[in-house]
Amino acid sequence: MDPAQVDAAVEALMKHCRAHESSSLTDTDARVNVQVVFKRVPKKTKHPVRLTLKHTLYSKDTSICLITKDPQRYYKDLMKTNNISVARVIGIGKLKKKFKELEAKRILCDSHDVFLVDERILPIIPRWFGSYFYRKGKAPIKVNLKKKDLKQEIESATRSYMVANLGRGNNLSIPCGRVSFDNELLSENVLSALKELCANVNPGLKNIKAVYLKTENSVALPVYAALDNRAFKIKQTKKVDSDVALVESS
Repeated sequence: MDPAQVDAAVEALMKHCRAHESSSLTDTDARVNVQVVFKRVPKKTKHPVRLTLKHTLYSKDTSICLITKDPQRYYKDLMKTNNISVARVIGIGKLKKKFKELEAKRILCDSHDVFLVDERILPIIPRWFGSYFYRKGKAPIKVNLKKKDLKQEIESATRSYMVANLGRGNNLSIPCGRVSFDNELLSENVLSALKELCANVNPGLKNIKAVYLKTENSVALPVYAALDNRAFKIKQTKKVDSDVALVESS
């Protein structure tokens, strides 16, 4: 993936969004997504795939909920000992008992921004979470609570996004930042997201037909397109408001 092309797409998208920030068409801090179109539907994975971005998607005020093995108290103390700040620690036993009803699960989901889950219990979590968490874009992010540098592990997890819908279609949307992000930071997240995707989903770039960058309400700016065995790069036009890029053969 050409970094210069990503930079051009980010610049064009930010210019478009900021030009319309006073209208109802664009949220001034809307989420920016990388949209990937595959040539063939990827193989369905048994568990969600974790993609770690270069920069976190969240602010310091983000509410983090950590779900652990039992005993819950042990992991609360572990967070405190390692000077790790999380809003809430819930043991698997308490999760099953207190958040069994659908309404309780919805309240839990809406109460926090990020859900981190001990990787040892991750396989059983989707059954307890249900579809509501995934529809809200809050798929649980796995963490290894046995890591020596636990603070680094938690920090890395907050820079991650779990892809939970591989194998269900040939389109995938990956959040990589917000309109309020610096252009350079956003470009680095886009590149790291695509690099992680290619490294974790076989056969990597060979199966990617096109890549776009957009917010929920903006136009989609093409970043990359592959036709046959040739790679095509998108060149930004002079008139950015239409935010259309020209396809040039490499």
